[in-house]
Amino acid sequence: MVDTIVALGTPFGVSAIAKIRVSGPLTRTLMGRHFGKENLATHSVFLANYRSTSGKVFDQVILLFFSGERSYTGEDSMEIDCHGNPLIIRLIIEDLQLSGCRMAEPGEFTKRAYLNHKIDLCQAEAVLDIIHATHESALEVSQKQLQGTLSEKIFNFSDGLLSLLAEIEARIDFVDENLEFDSGILDKFDKILNEIKKIIDSHKFRKTLLHGISVVIVGHPNAGKSSLLNALLNEERALVSDIPGTTRDFICETITIEGFLIKIVDTAGLRATDDAIEQLGIQKTIEHIRSADLCLIIVDQNVPLPIGEIIVNELQKKVCILVFNKMDLTKNLPPNFLETLKDFSQISISAKHGMGIDVLKATIAGKIRENKFVPTATTIAINERHREIFQTAHDLIASAKNVLDNQQSYELCASDLRLALEMLGQITGQYSTEEMLGKIFNQFCVGK
Repeated sequence: MVDTIVALGTPFGVSAIAKIRVSGPLTRTLMGRHFGKENLATHSVFLANYRSTSGKVFDQVILLFFSGERSYTGEDSMEIDCHGNPLIIRLIIEDLQLSGCRMAEPGEFTKRAYLNHKIDLCQAEAVLDIIHATHESALEVSQKQLQGTLSEKIFNFSDGLLSLLAEIEARIDFVDENLEFDSGILDKFDKILNEIKKIIDSHKFRKTLLHGISVVIVGHPNAGKSSLLNALLNEERALVSDIPGTTRDFICETITIEGFLIKIVDTAGLRATDDAIEQLGIQKTIEHIRSADLCLIIVDQNVPLPIGEIIVNELQKKVCILVFNKMDLTKNLPPNFLETLKDFSQISISAKHGMGIDVLKATIAGKIRENKFVPTATTIAINERHREIFQTAHDLIASAKNVLDNQQSYELCASDLRLALEMLGQITGQYSTEEMLGKIFNQFCVGK
């Protein structure tokens, strides 16, 4: 890579500080030309004036230098922390282009880190996930992947497959010696297949990590669904009215509860109605119940009404919390309703006065942990690219086992194992193509 690249590493706009990143073979020359400091020790930091190619001082900045062997990209790099004035940013970047830099492509700094063997492809993708993480659980999983957790698992799988391949190829090379297999060879296949299946199944966590855990509020008109949404958000987001059927469509907002990103949906009240628009809203409510991770069934403790059989059947398939609202008023709980949904956790609140809301939030967080809606500390949540590759590798290993189990061609078995190893290598980037790298790094912002 002969080009030296430059890009703004912080969002463009007015701010206290902006970071301009430079990486490539011209880095030391540029430091000498613009700062009078060419031969610096790695990780040096200086307060200095940036002088343009014409000798004009653009700004007083902080200069950081990283030598190739100890930089993020694996090349000589520098970072210029200037004042966050868009005019200053533009002047410095344009001047660096005059000095021989070119603008970096999206993700090019991280791509160079990968190409220079500072990180593997799994870790490069983790960088993107860290940038876009919206809550603590997603950030924790991304940090684990950046530290090489997934890469280590792939290395272990590959090591196990190589051991199996060596046993198979020994039978091919020494066919006349009638070598016998280790009695546990099929168990070794099963162990690898089971471990890969666990990782494939972790893909289900991807949606919740990116978009949050879906929590749907359901109940009858005027039970307090909109009031509960407002109480959970701690703001007047939904219109609250005594008129039944006020909420005809759904309202979706996000909140964070104990580090979990929650996508909470306030739905239309469930009741028999001839209003066509309200009927559509109720049908949409049923659809939200079916796709929800968790349902909050809110009931007015003073005007209890049974929920229709269709809704009850849908709710019984889900993880639910039964929320009795208006606890500040006289209670009148209907035994038939409690009997129908008696197995659900029950919480009493007053959405209007905020009573019991903290207990409800804690119960929601408890249900998330109990039902494993997000990965545990030892789980990896793979992306779609990883899932497709792992699935192909799993199928190839299963095919190799089947060939061996049926005493078919050792050559076919060995071929499947080699292809499986190659597939796993595509996850870490051991086997890669320009097209594949382009799809991955084009998702990054310029400057990373």
